[in-house]
Amino acid sequence: MSEKFKTILAILIILIVLPYIITYAIQGNALFQIGEADKTTDSSDEESDREPTELLIGILAGQISMDAPVEAIKAQAVLVRTEYWRRMELGLDPEASLSLEELGELWGSSRLQTNYEIAGTAVKETAGEVLTYEGGLIRSAYHKVSAGATRTMEQLGGEDTPYLVSALCGTDITSPDYLAVRFFEFEEFGKALGLSKEFESGETQISSETDGAGYVESVTIGEDVIGGDELREALDLPSPCFYIKEVEGKIRIVTKGKGHGIGLSQYAACEQAKGGADYEEILA
Repeated sequence: MSEKFKTILAILIILIVLPYIITYAIQGNALFQIGEADKTTDSSDEESDREPTELLIGILAGQISMDAPVEAIKAQAVLVRTEYWRRMELGLDPEASLSLEELGELWGSSRLQTNYEIAGTAVKETAGEVLTYEGGLIRSAYHKVSAGATRTMEQLGGEDTPYLVSALCGTDITSPDYLAVRFFEFEEFGKALGLSKEFESGETQISSETDGAGYVESVTIGEDVIGGDELREALDLPSPCFYIKEVEGKIRIVTKGKGHGIGLSQYAACEQAKGGADYEEILA
C-alpha cells in the first residue's frame, strides 16, 4: 500500500470519527440511556410476570394527565418504572399506586375505562424499559412546569447528579401554570416562616440569592436567612423560583413554574410530543 493511499485513508477515518469524538467530549459522562430492566423482558405478546403492570399503571395515573400526548405519557411511564425498580433495589417502598376506586374518583366513571386503557398502553408499550446512568438506575425526577429552565440536584442542595443537568425549557412560559401571584399579611408571613423577630411594613430588608437557573437558593429577611425550598414549602408556593417584595403593606410573591424544577418538565415533554418527538427523544 503506497504512502499516499495510507495518508488519504487516515484522513478519511479521521473525518468519519471526529464528530463522534467531539460529541463525546462535549457531553462527557452526563449521559443516560434507555435500557432493559434485568427484572423484566420486552416481549410484546408474553409479558414478564415480574413486570408489576397494574401497580405501574396506578402510579402513572397519579403523576400525569391522560389528556397529555401519548408520547409524553410513555416518557412518564419509563420514569415510573425506573423509580419503581430503583426503590426496590434500595429496599424502599414504591410510590403510591392508585386503586381502581381512587382512579374512578380522579377521572370520573365516564372516563375510567378510556383513561385506564391509555395508561395501560403506555406501560405495556414501554415494557421493561428503564433509564440508567453508568449501569445504575437513575433517580427519575420530574415536575409540572419549569421556570424556563430546569435545575440540578446540586442546586437543590443534594449531591452532584450528572444526568440531572440544567436544561432550557423555553416553551414552558406558555403554560397557564407558569406564573402565579400570592399576597401575605406581614403577621401571617412571619408566623409561617418562624422568624425570630416581628417586622412591619417598610422596616425590614428582604433580599434573595438565586442559582444559575433562576431558582431561589436563600432569602434574607432582616437577620433571618431561609432556604428557597424551605420558604416554598412553608408558604405552599407552586415553585422555588420566585420574586418577593413588599407592595402596599403586604408581602407579594410572584412565582414562575410549578414543582421543584428538577428533571423532566412535563409541560415541555407535552410540547415536544406535539411537535412530533417520541418518548425516547423526550427523555434524552
